[in-house]
Amino acid sequence: MRSRLPLTALLLAAACGGASASDKVSVLAVDRLSGELGAQDVDLPGTDLAAVRGPAGIVLLDGGRTPDCQLRRKVSGSLVARTLPCVSLLGHYAAMERARQFLISAGAEALPPATVMAGESAPSGLRYVASSDSFTLGEGPRGARVPAAFNPGAVAREMARRQLRAVAETHPEEAEGIALFLGAAAAADPGYLASSELGGDPTGSLDLARPLPPGSAASAVLAGALWAWADASGDLTGAARAALAAARALPAGNADAAAVLSLVADQLDGAERDQACAVFRSRLRAAGISACP
Repeated sequence: MRSRLPLTALLLAAACGGASASDKVSVLAVDRLSGELGAQDVDLPGTDLAAVRGPAGIVLLDGGRTPDCQLRRKVSGSLVARTLPCVSLLGHYAAMERARQFLISAGAEALPPATVMAGESAPSGLRYVASSDSFTLGEGPRGARVPAAFNPGAVAREMARRQLRAVAETHPEEAEGIALFLGAAAAADPGYLASSELGGDPTGSLDLARPLPPGSAASAVLAGALWAWADASGDLTGAARAALAAARALPAGNADAAAVLSLVADQLDGAERDQACAVFRSRLRAAGISACP
């Protein structure tokens, strides 16, 4: 797969063995504080680095070929891929592992690794394909501040879509809203999608913290309400845990954003529930949240 990343960013990861279970790997990743893309040393336990496969996924190239990523050791002691395409692939894998770890910390199931088809014809970013329970992986979009497949929130959203695939069969809008919120929680950024859009988000339409206009998609309304509560509570992981638990508890019949928010509020007590209910009523602009009389 040809890399389309900025050359300066790729060169940051290239420097001067065999790998062991405790080796750190130098990859491209988004810094948690600055939000900028650069070289980072990360742990990827249980990963076959040369083949780019492990608990987060099994990467295959066009035609179903397995990557052959040779590595070398840097002066610092960490490992780095010898070629720029492999630096990119390992960075994408690391973003998936980061998202997987966040979801597991929020109570998600440790699913078996899915196939990740990487190729020049794939759409930008990591995309979950429910029909085959697999992912596609493509570079770009060219010119975005952060390529989509490195965007922590965007990757977490796709990994969450896989976690919620059974829910999506009967409650597609609710599953999409929860996945959209989980991406924001993983990135600690309600506008995480904007960094991978050309030109950003000048009107704020991708920002979950922004009040939504009437007629907005139910998934966006739900995600915005969940983010507003998570931000107010100051516990993003706890909010993600409650959202995932609510998704698992949705009834087989009809459900909507109010039903999800009610299941979230029902997990809380006292002042925490009062705070959540106040936020949910404000963002939903409607009654019907049964746990918030």
